Order: sequence, then C-alpha cells, then structure tokens
Amino acid sequence: MKKTIIITTTILAFCLFSCDNEPYEGEIIIETSSGNPTDPINPNPDPVDPNPTDPTGGSLQLSDYDYMKSFSSTTGDETSFTADFVINLNNQFTAQNTTLTIFGITVNGVGNIIRDENSRVREVRTTVDGVLVNRTSVSYTLDKISTIMYEDLEDASENFTFSYIHANNVVTRTKEGTNFSTRFTFDPSTSKLMLRETMENGMTIKTETISYDSNGNLTSSVITGQDANTFTYTYDNNTNPLRNSLNDLYAFSILNDEYDDQYEHWQAMIYSNNNVTNVSTTQGNSNLNVEYDAGNRIINRNGTIFSSLPNIADDTTITINETFQYIN
Repeated sequence: MKKTIIITTTILAFCLFSCDNEPYEGEIIIETSSGNPTDPINPNPDPVDPNPTDPTGGSLQLSDYDYMKSFSSTTGDETSFTADFVINLNNQFTAQNTTLTIFGITVNGVGNIIRDENSRVREVRTTVDGVLVNRTSVSYTLDKISTIMYEDLEDASENFTFSYIHANNVVTRTKEGTNFSTRFTFDPSTSKLMLRETMENGMTIKTETISYDSNGNLTSSVITGQDANTFTYTYDNNTNPLRNSLNDLYAFSILNDEYDDQYEHWQAMIYSNNNVTNVSTTQGNSNLNVEYDAGNRIINRNGTIFSSLPNIADDTTITINETFQYIN
C-alpha cells in the first residue's frame, strides 16, 4: 500500500488511494508559472479553433474545490481522505491540502508541481509530514513527453522510468527494466484518448476502449482481458468547472497513469465538458446527488460509487463528497 495518487491528477486528486505496485505521491500544489498552457499531445493547435474540445468556454472559474472520499467495509475497516484545493486568478490549482487516514494512521502530504515557461510539468515533488519522500521528473522532445522518471527517496527499489515513442496520434510507453508496455491512441482531431492497450512480452493482456458523446463527455469505457469491466457515465447539461482548471494537465495525467489510479472515473469527472451525475459498472450503479446554485452551476456532488480498481473488495462501500465555490 505505497502509492497515493492525486489527480488534479491532477491533477492527481480523485485518486488519493494507496495501491500495492506504486509509490506514494501525496498531494499536489501547482506553482505559479508564466506563459500560456500548452497541450503536450497537440502543442500547436489549429489557430482558428485552438481548443476544439472545449465548447463551454473559460468564463466559469472556481475559487475553491473540496473533495472527500472514504472506503468502508463490513469488517469495520475504513480509509478516508479529504483534499482542499485553492485556485488562483489564472484558473489554475495553486494549492491542495490533503489528509489521509488509513488503519487509524493519519498522514499529511504536500506536493509541488514545477512548470516551465510553457506551463508544462517538469517535476513533481512530494513531502509527507514535512519530509521530501519522492520526486517525478518529466522531459520533453519537440514539445512531447519523452520520459517520466520516478525516484523514491525512501526505497530505491520503487524507482522506475517510463519512456515514450510518439507516432502521430499513437504514443507507446515502455516501463524500463520490465516486459510491460502500453500503447495509447488519441483522436487526431480532439486529442482525447480513444484506446489503451497494455502488453506483456509483446502480447496484449488488457484493452480499454473509450467512447465520447458529441459534447466531449466520456460515455463509456470497455475493458477486456485482465480486470474486464464496463463503465458508463451519465451527465447533466451544465458546464464542468474542473475541466477549465485542469485541461493543460490532460496528457501528463494519462501518460503517467497505470490503472491503479481509478483512471476512468477521474477522466470522466475532470475532463468531460459536463458534470457526471451517474456511473454504472458491472457491479452496479452509483447513487449520486448533485446540487446547483441559481445559475445552474454545480455546488455539491455526493453519494456512493463503485471502484474501477480490481483489488477493492466486494463488501467495500465508497462514498464521495465534493463542494465547488466560484470566483465569478
């Protein structure tokens, strides 16, 4: 139980949950940067339509976002975390304060995202209870991610490096020193992920096919092979405020993901243009309540959901509670 991912993931916040095969990443603070955000998959977008996947515009801006998730089982075991995000006037996350409680032990983690002049992620540093415990370094070639190197300062055996080969809209990731690779296929017009294939020794062991509606919302994720499952999502007709703040982190979040981060849920909730109101899996349907203000802006989403993680016990109940506050 070593890695805790935060998506504000990302970044990296819907997934503050420990898994066996990944090191702890703590919470995220995004440092102030200069320059305009760029998409590492499409750094030179169409100047006529620079963001074809964002019909909602950027006028909706959060001043604060809070996220709570708890895991409870019939045996009485419970894991919970709370995350408080602060957003700056440039509509970027600037701070996240998170407390994780697991097996009665409480951990406070803080992370820093270091960006370059184009707002690309260069390094992620994590401290737990004030101690630097790990860092992730990102390098680029011709504006595309070429390597992501993770360094665990407490356990060097957890270190790893991802290397990437880009071929038009297909990105192949290799985990150095292992027999595993992953191939990501993106839509050439929207830059959204359409297909993810996981290979071991060159043989495909897991495939994920992702579909979207005409509004750019993730409607389904079908996984075949290992951990087979189908996830479907229902949305309202209102603007998702999270997407405006996190859009420039989309490629980094996906290319650094290894399924243990509840991938489908965070992509749907953060990167869809509208707000998720229901999630359906082979295990059952979520039970979410969504509240809006007088301007039809989402202000709260709470209820139970099912996990996309295969190692979550069937008797585990997952509860979330999100609150949204706006600057305009």
